[in-house]
Amino acid sequence: MARWVLLIVAALTLPAGAYLWAKAEYYPADVVDRAQAFITLLEAGQMDQAQAMAMSNEYMGRTPEEFADRMWAQRCRVDRVEWTSPPQTNGNRLRRWWRGVDIEMPEVAVEFEGDCLLLVSMRRGADGQWRVFNIQRHAG
Repeated sequence: MARWVLLIVAALTLPAGAYLWAKAEYYPADVVDRAQAFITLLEAGQMDQAQAMAMSNEYMGRTPEEFADRMWAQRCRVDRVEWTSPPQTNGNRLRRWWRGVDIEMPEVAVEFEGDCLLLVSMRRGADGQWRVFNIQRHAG
């Protein structure tokens, strides 16, 4: 009798747990960690190492001098992640994997809050690593 009860409980709770897992929001920890590392390097004034984590483009600068000039204006002490975008659920990632589509989004925005609001846009580089595509201080 106890086995039947256990089987019934398992039959009811496993699908409910799977449903809740599928609907739970995925947190892109690796992207957030890379963005935070970039900000830490900027705060420490290590521009050459920070530039190695960034894409070379019109937003970030193409030369070390352009990069340093543009990043000086964007420096800001932040202490927490406010949000990431686009939101993605575990179920969405599972569906993308099942269909053979790249699981990671092509671009992820990370909003930091502290002394200012700081939006860091991350994209995958040619080497597959997340790189800073753009960074902007902005008003709330």
